[in-house]
Amino acid sequence: MAINIIPANQALLVQAIIVYLYADPGLGKTSIGFTGDKAISFDFDKGSHRTGELRRGAVVQAHQWSDVANLTMADLEPYNTIVIDTVGAMLESIKTHLMLNATNKQKDGSLKLKAQGLANNIFKQYVNTLIASGKDVVFIAHASEDQSGDQVIYRPDLGGKNRNELYRIADIMGYLTTVTTGEGKNARVISFKPCPTHHAKNAGGLGGDTGEVWVPDLKTSPTFLADLIKQAKDHINTLTPDQLAAIKAQEDLENWVQSCGEAQYASDLNQLTQSLVDTHLYYKNMRAELVRRALEMKCTFDKQRNAWVDPPEFNGISDEQLADLQDFIDTCGLDTKTVCEHLGLDALNQIEASKFEAVKNEIEQVAKGAMTA
Repeated sequence: MAINIIPANQALLVQAIIVYLYADPGLGKTSIGFTGDKAISFDFDKGSHRTGELRRGAVVQAHQWSDVANLTMADLEPYNTIVIDTVGAMLESIKTHLMLNATNKQKDGSLKLKAQGLANNIFKQYVNTLIASGKDVVFIAHASEDQSGDQVIYRPDLGGKNRNELYRIADIMGYLTTVTTGEGKNARVISFKPCPTHHAKNAGGLGGDTGEVWVPDLKTSPTFLADLIKQAKDHINTLTPDQLAAIKAQEDLENWVQSCGEAQYASDLNQLTQSLVDTHLYYKNMRAELVRRALEMKCTFDKQRNAWVDPPEFNGISDEQLADLQDFIDTCGLDTKTVCEHLGLDALNQIEASKFEAVKNEIEQVAKGAMTA
């Protein structure tokens, strides 16, 4: 039997998509999940009971990882939408399960590094199993608030390389939040368009130019998520494989640049490095952005460890040393501005404590030079 080959100029028929939805607490993420078509929710966050009359789908109460670990395709057969609520709690459930084995724990009770890697692998394998079911998969996450300079950024609360992995595989990703309408009322809106304040993806073309979808009263809109998913699939199915790949690749690059900008430590850079795929259309651009951010952070790459390393922690001079240095500068007949310009500093408190005596000697030499000039 000949295989079915779809040329690049023909649209693909997408039967199932991956949705990634994250939000602040109390905005109805779980209730939205139940508006999917024939939904089944894996309740890792233990919050399904709070949805009350809005719980329209089946629930798997994941009290512990063993409750869901042996999932089969037959278990999922009656359902069309699989909801993981939340992905962060799912990962913690896996880690708690691994903690039952004493060999996975360090002396302080935390997971060993190798066990953390195992947890990430189990998480990824489970996600792949869900996707292989051919059902629509909805990942729900809490939003975390991070600071990048003066900018507050909201992104899914999922640590490690799994966050970047879900970014990569999602067809649509939206940030659910509240806004104040012109009438002064609070309304919920999902933003599928990426911007400096949050991460998002929109291969499904939801929300038009703004990428914003307003959330209705779910009591009267019981198929809200099902309708959104259908709309996204209908849009994707108008695209050729080349067009869809180009859209996803561009969104991957935008999210990557944003993630690099948010990196604060070498560990962040290492997680990004692990998730970098060398076959990606924009691999060179992504790699260059990672290196640029590393240089900006003054991190170095240790070839032996095959990892980025944080710069040595700055240990500046104390207040007492600063006062002593200012008196010394006066004694030498110099002023602070002249000394800072000579040392290439903006202020004296940028001097490292370990170089205090060396700096005093240099100031003394500058003073002697000024006297003989």
